[in-house]
Amino acid sequence: MVTVSNQSGIARGLYDSAAYAAVQRRLVELLAQHGARLDGAYYCPHHPDVTGPCECRKPGLRLFRDAAAALDLDLARSYWVGDRVSDVEPAGALAAGGHGLLVSTGRGAEHAAGARARGFPVVADLAAAVAEIVRGA
Repeated sequence: MVTVSNQSGIARGLYDSAAYAAVQRRLVELLAQHGARLDGAYYCPHHPDVTGPCECRKPGLRLFRDAAAALDLDLARSYWVGDRVSDVEPAGALAAGGHGLLVSTGRGAEHAAGARARGFPVVADLAAAVAEIVRGA
């Protein structure tokens, strides 16, 4: 599993890279308790209003391509799971290919209509997303 996230709180001074790294370490611990592992974590620390535009902010593809190159991932066979349309947009046929699943938790309910309009399935939560992935959605 690889995470790709926008962490604009860093650019806005809400937290620093060390705090983000601590959360990532805790995520690794929690995943390990369930027999899962995190192969890579890629993040954009920018915010367009603070640092200006960048190539790494989702839904841009830079971080996904970096992960694919570093970990030999086939993006066309990958799954994008998130609670915002921008999390799953890279899975669209015009971008990287693959499968997008929007979760209704977090901010997902606000983005469900937009995800469905773009052809992305909406699932209840992360557990439901995992079930879909295992089933080969």
